[in-house]
Amino acid sequence: MAEACKESRDACHQEAEALLKRLCPDPGFCSLANEARRDYSWIEVALKRGVPDGRHRLILYVLSRYLVNVKGLSTSDAIEEVRGFLDRCCKNYGNCSKVYDSWIRNVLEKVKTGGWKPWTLERVKEKDPDLYGIIVKVLGGPEQAKGDN
Repeated sequence: MAEACKESRDACHQEAEALLKRLCPDPGFCSLANEARRDYSWIEVALKRGVPDGRHRLILYVLSRYLVNVKGLSTSDAIEEVRGFLDRCCKNYGNCSKVYDSWIRNVLEKVKTGGWKPWTLERVKEKDPDLYGIIVKVLGGPEQAKGDN
């Protein structure tokens, strides 16, 4: 990198970007600047509407992380938010099977300890296309799902 920076400013910049990409393949997890720009509105919509399927995965990868590591809720407050989400899943979509409080509490405590941030819509699309399709339908289609950044 030092050699590239001796050559030119552009070469230095390109080498620095390449280094950062090697060190952090998912920049959403490595940059405070990205965190400030991240749009969480789609998560709030999903919380308010519920989902017809994929509740466990959405709680595990998105909702739990958002509630404790972005909103800063206590475990007990986050459990209440998740319960409300589950109630809306039941009321709005008939998805009423039991999700145990012990599982919810364990997930919330693990993500809090890990400090993990919620998956972006783009990451959901990449890692779990089925869940992505469910979320997009709940949000009202791709044009409404603007939280892809």
